[in-house]
Amino acid sequence: RAAEEGSRPASPSGTPSGGTPSRSPLGDGAVSVRGGAWERVLERTSPGAASADGLRRGVSLCDIFPTSRTESAAPVLQYVLWLRSERGISPNYEANVLRGMIKLVKFRFAREISSSSSSGQPSSRKNAATASTGTRSTTPLDDLPIVTELRKLHREAGNKGKKAPRSSDEKKKWLEWSEYLEVISLLKSDLTDMIDDYDASSGIDEGGGVIGVGGEWAGGGERETSSRAKSKSLRARRKEIATTYQRYLILSFFACVPDRQRTLRELELGRNFARAEEEGNGGAVWVIKHAAEDYKTGATYGERPPLPLLPSLTPDVDDFLARWRPALLRGPPERSTGAVVAPSSFLFLQPRTGNPLTANSVYQIVSRCCYKYKQKKTNPHLLRDMIVTHVRKNADASEKELEALALFMGHSIQMQRDSYDRRTLEQKVSPAVKLMRDMNSSGGDAASE
Repeated sequence: RAAEEGSRPASPSGTPSGGTPSRSPLGDGAVSVRGGAWERVLERTSPGAASADGLRRGVSLCDIFPTSRTESAAPVLQYVLWLRSERGISPNYEANVLRGMIKLVKFRFAREISSSSSSGQPSSRKNAATASTGTRSTTPLDDLPIVTELRKLHREAGNKGKKAPRSSDEKKKWLEWSEYLEVISLLKSDLTDMIDDYDASSGIDEGGGVIGVGGEWAGGGERETSSRAKSKSLRARRKEIATTYQRYLILSFFACVPDRQRTLRELELGRNFARAEEEGNGGAVWVIKHAAEDYKTGATYGERPPLPLLPSLTPDVDDFLARWRPALLRGPPERSTGAVVAPSSFLFLQPRTGNPLTANSVYQIVSRCCYKYKQKKTNPHLLRDMIVTHVRKNADASEKELEALALFMGHSIQMQRDSYDRRTLEQKVSPAVKLMRDMNSSGGDAASE
């Protein structure tokens, strides 16, 4: 209506352009930031050219971050302050928000920086200094004052997060490593029962026909109709077994290679998952192989060493591939053509579609299996914390072994200490307490002699 009358549309704060904005619960800073961005939107449009809704849809990043100066970080700061006051976010959540905002700001100025670089303008002094000292290189985008300011806010949030208590009650999720291994054992026991029951149900049919392990009708007889129904039932059970088998293998893989869930989702036969002969033992093991682009920290650590599974899992993987995985391969026909979806090379598949697993699929598999057997909703990433905590707490591992574990898991030893070790302070210092007691005890014995 404002556009039809020829007046300027109202600003997001609810007041006409040029009017006095209403007070914000965050103070004048937030009002000023919103007002400034809105004025820049109005400058790009003619009076009556669009409705208020149309203007809102036309808001650009250039309106929010007009320059790369430090003061252009004000909208992000006001947003973070709003999240703190209205949403009660944790420091770790705040750090994640700021990490995303830094990437957004870099996207906003990337074209301008690229243009200035191609025009032959010299790079910044900071980049020249890092190049001469051999330290971690930066890009011109890292030198922008607004990016520097946001990085400062990100560091502050990260430091607070290291000291802040966990926002969720992890007692409802945490399993001791022995409990997690018991979950795998119980799941395998159920799987074995399912397979035994299936094998007992398939075989020679009463009508004289044979129903193979694939559930296909292979003979005739007077009871062909009932036999076909039985065959259909066996196919459904076979798919159910394949789904359970897949769950068992996923949980077992996490126990052998406590990696990020992306690793399991992206396993492809013949590409990054292959059978290899184990040196010295003469047996075969399945191995995960990662190039730098296949995992999160690949840009830092490059190609990973082979990640072998336990030899005891080799027969299970072989059995899954040969007998059960085919039940998951065929997805539904295309509605338009009726063509069958081509088989996938991914190891693990969604039962209903035959597509690769999603992040949520893996999350739900781990969470539901752990809850079923231990009433704890453990998630895939928490498994990484669990194994590090178990090793540091119970395994009496050497510093060299801990460093090797960090490399195996694709992070630094410092990250292992800061992020994955969930021992309490009392648990961390208990070896020192024991050491001091032993020292004083042996000293007292020597003095008494």
